Amino acid sequence: MTAPWHRAPPASAAAKVETDDDELLTIEKWPREVFAPHWHEEFNWIVLMRPGRAVLAIEGVELVLDPSRYAWACVFPRTPHAVVHVSDDTEVLSLFVEPKLMERAWRVARPPIASRVLAGGRPEIARGLALAWGERRLSDRAHDAFDRAFAFALAGWLWRSGEAPRAADESLAVRLRIELGALGDEVATFLDAHLAEQPFPWPALASRADLSVRTLQRRCAAALGLSPSELLTRARLERARDLIRDPARALGDIALACGFATQAHFSTVWKAHTGASPSQWRRDHAR
Repeated sequence: MTAPWHRAPPASAAAKVETDDDELLTIEKWPREVFAPHWHEEFNWIVLMRPGRAVLAIEGVELVLDPSRYAWACVFPRTPHAVVHVSDDTEVLSLFVEPKLMERAWRVARPPIASRVLAGGRPEIARGLALAWGERRLSDRAHDAFDRAFAFALAGWLWRSGEAPRAADESLAVRLRIELGALGDEVATFLDAHLAEQPFPWPALASRADLSVRTLQRRCAAALGLSPSELLTRARLERARDLIRDPARALGDIALACGFATQAHFSTVWKAHTGASPSQWRRDHAR
């Protein structure tokens, strides 16, 4: 039986094939080729190695890699992708996994394949595995039984831990960065760090952006079509959606972590936007 990724259409002629070389990418060393559509013959495993952000474009999906969402992405062979944005502090390990190895693991795990990219969290685990995998790939020594066992375990972990990423229009952070560039990155980063604060510190954000509060809010409203209060509500609901999937998190704690004054207020806003109470939504979408 042919593995699903073998049935992909040929990569577009507009996308250039790149060599499958493992390397550490930092802001001082981002090859210009990665900012244009390109593809590889192997699975391209991209892992954030320290806090920062990178935005990838993969088959029409804008995929954000940052500590609060996806810590890594694994792009299938012959799948065009490009880097859309990187923040100044981003450090990424770009690694490759052989298709035959991924196919062996897939035949055991049999996960459904909804897109030609896997994305996942667990940043500490991903970074540790990436460092070990990079050492295995770059080492000159002959691989032994332990190396082969680790390789199979890694491929299985990618299948078991990865998921099909959400579309770009579900992510406020992506829209901010696409519409506002460097300012959008500043706003998105500040939102992540200060979303729980009441009231939200607009003056501090405006000062960091070297703008007045009114000018900052007007520019965000023009770019996103959202008022300042709507922007905050959207950001808080997105964070709550990530946290609420974890059954171990109390709803009251989630409300406070997302910047809602009380659990009752959180429940009211959540139900108004989703049509279900937080507890009901959790039962339907728990991890």
